[in-house]
Amino acid sequence: MPITAILGEQRGDEGKGRFTDMLAADHDIVARFNGGANAGHTVVTPDGDEFDLHLMPSGIARDHVMNVIGNGTVVDATKLLGEIRTAREKGLRVDEDHLMISSAAHLLLPQHISIDEIREGGKRAQGTTKSGIAPAYADKYMRAGVRAEIINNNPDELFDMIVKGLRKTTAKRLWKRLPWINAKKAAEAYVNDALELGPYITDTTLYLNRQLKDGANVLAEGAQAYLLDVDHGMSPATTSSSTTVGGIFTGLGVSPQYLDRVIGVSKAVPSHVGGGPFATEINDEALLRQIHGDMTTVDAEKGTTTGRVRRLGHLDLPAIRRAQMVNGTTEMALTKLDWVPRYGKSVLVCTSYERKGKKLDVSPDAAYKIEQSTAEYEELPTWREDVSGIRTYDDLPKEAQRYIEFIEEQTGVPIKMIGVGYQRDQVIVR
Repeated sequence: MPITAILGEQRGDEGKGRFTDMLAADHDIVARFNGGANAGHTVVTPDGDEFDLHLMPSGIARDHVMNVIGNGTVVDATKLLGEIRTAREKGLRVDEDHLMISSAAHLLLPQHISIDEIREGGKRAQGTTKSGIAPAYADKYMRAGVRAEIINNNPDELFDMIVKGLRKTTAKRLWKRLPWINAKKAAEAYVNDALELGPYITDTTLYLNRQLKDGANVLAEGAQAYLLDVDHGMSPATTSSSTTVGGIFTGLGVSPQYLDRVIGVSKAVPSHVGGGPFATEINDEALLRQIHGDMTTVDAEKGTTTGRVRRLGHLDLPAIRRAQMVNGTTEMALTKLDWVPRYGKSVLVCTSYERKGKKLDVSPDAAYKIEQSTAEYEELPTWREDVSGIRTYDDLPKEAQRYIEFIEEQTGVPIKMIGVGYQRDQVIVR
């Protein structure tokens, strides 16, 4: 059963990219099954360079890996082409033997970005990345969108669709005092970029199923995280696709029979970009500055896509329990253990919620219920030692080991990988 899933179990930005990059060494294929260029994964290349990914799967830094962008994604041709060019500049191999795009993936067009910008400039703003994700998925489900297959089949029709779509947004853009867009020039630029992606477009569902049947090892990479799932997340502060395990099967066109391992990635310092309830959020400005530290580092808590400073909180185990329940998590990966001492001499861990006089061990299923809830904490001691150079679990300070084991006891899921820094090798494998 050769599919391993790697999923975010908090609010995003857990560090999925670095584990996907690491695990890709033992996989033949890394397949992205949801989301678009609003996602942000950071991979550190072997020579130490930071590489920010948005649409390309995180296996792109491994020469032997085929990277698949599945049908569940929405593809911004211009942004993806930009990523390909940047990867090549960094010396990474990107060709038809290294990257595939599903012909059934919907295209994210310039008008989708324009619609997003208009919405985010008004009362209906949701704090999105303005990447056009929601409008693109809306067109998909309204059956008004267009799939990547059009690039090789009818680029003239694609040009016309973009021109018409952009012109429909002109009046609202002017009313919102947004820059005017030359529809024909924008359409021409997008189509030219799209045509360069033509060689990568194929039937990835057929490819993946044939490879799985032949015994290939596939790493299914999720974008965003559990609380942003369109069905299970804190609606309406969610993304527009399925970020949970079910999204793998629809977003790649593969059968659940192949799924063997589900790795849930959580971060010792949970964070969030944009709106939405955050039961364990920290509002103490002095403590926030202490935890954030140097904002110029690779692992600084600011959005990979937007650059926005992230909201920070205490570890929320009831939320993780819900994510693990839905995903069927078999093991955890925990990042930023090296940051835990930044909380001070002790750290608070949320073990339950209180809502309307009731104790909840699993977080509620709706945003308004989370807003009505109060986090209940246990306090654990931190440690003074720098753990960034440690590679063996037994070498961790006793307090750090107790912190890890406390999370395991509370969730019932073993923690098999522990991030102690952002470099590729700064991981403890148990």
